[in-house]
Amino acid sequence: MKKILIIFLIFFGISHSKPIVYTTVKPIADIVSYITGEKTGYLIPPNVSPHIYEFRTSDMKNAYKSDLFIYIGAGEPKLTGLIESIPKEKKIKIIDIKGLKLLREEDHHIHPALWLDPDNAVVIAKYIETKLEKIDKSNSEKYRKNLENFIKKVNQMKTYGIKKFSNLKNKKFISYHYAWPYFTEAFGLDYVSVIEMGHGREPTPKHLIKIINLIKKYRIRSIFASVQFYNRKYISLLKNQININVVFLDPFGIKDDYLSMMRNNIDRIYIGLSQ
Repeated sequence: MKKILIIFLIFFGISHSKPIVYTTVKPIADIVSYITGEKTGYLIPPNVSPHIYEFRTSDMKNAYKSDLFIYIGAGEPKLTGLIESIPKEKKIKIIDIKGLKLLREEDHHIHPALWLDPDNAVVIAKYIETKLEKIDKSNSEKYRKNLENFIKKVNQMKTYGIKKFSNLKNKKFISYHYAWPYFTEAFGLDYVSVIEMGHGREPTPKHLIKIINLIKKYRIRSIFASVQFYNRKYISLLKNQININVVFLDPFGIKDDYLSMMRNNIDRIYIGLSQ
C-alpha cells in the first residue's frame, strides 16, 4: 500500500517541485537563473535579432505551460494570443515594473535592451524574486540569498565599469545599431551617433558622410557593432573611407551569462575607446 501511495505522489501529486520559468530573451533568463539556481528557458536565440525572429510553436507551448512567463513588452516579435492566454498572476511584463529607467527611441518606442543598465538588472531581479516567493514559498529563503548574492555581483560589476571608463580621455561612442543607450548612460559614455537609421533602415550616403565627419571631429578610433545587428557592407564602406577600428559586442550573451556578458562588453568597449 505504501509503495502504491509513493508512486501515486511521484506521478500525480508532484508534477514538478520547482517552478518552471520561461522568458523571451536570454539576459532575463540569466537573471532568473541567478535567483533560482536552475536553468531557465527562453524563446529567442541570443545570436539573432529579436526584431525579425519568428517564434517556434514548440517554444510557445513551453512558455504557455510555464508557472511564470516573463517578457519585455517592447521590441520583441508579437506575442498576440500567448500573452492573452496566460493568467495575470503567471506573467511579468518587464517594462511595467516600477523603478526601471526606461529610455525611448526617436519614434517614442521604449528601447528594449534595458538590462544593459546594471541598476535595471537589480530592479528586475528584485521583482522576479518576489513573484517566485509567492509561487514557491518553500524556497523563499534560497531565493532571497541568491538575490542578495546577485545584487552584490551586479554592484561590483558596475563599480568595475565606472572606474575603468573614468580613466578614458575620449568617451565618444558610435555604434552600428542603436543598441547601447542604457549601457552608455549607466557608465557615463557619450553616445554620439548611430550608423543604421532605425531598425533595418540602411544609412544614406549623406548619413555616412555625417558619420565620417563626426569620427574626424571627435578623433574617434573605434565604432561598435553588436554581432546580432550590423550590415557588413556599410562597415566596409566606412573602413574604406577612414581609418577606424570595428569592435564587436554582444548585448544578449551568446556564450556568456549576464554578468560575464556585461564584463566582456565593458572590457571590449574600454579597449575600443582607448585605441
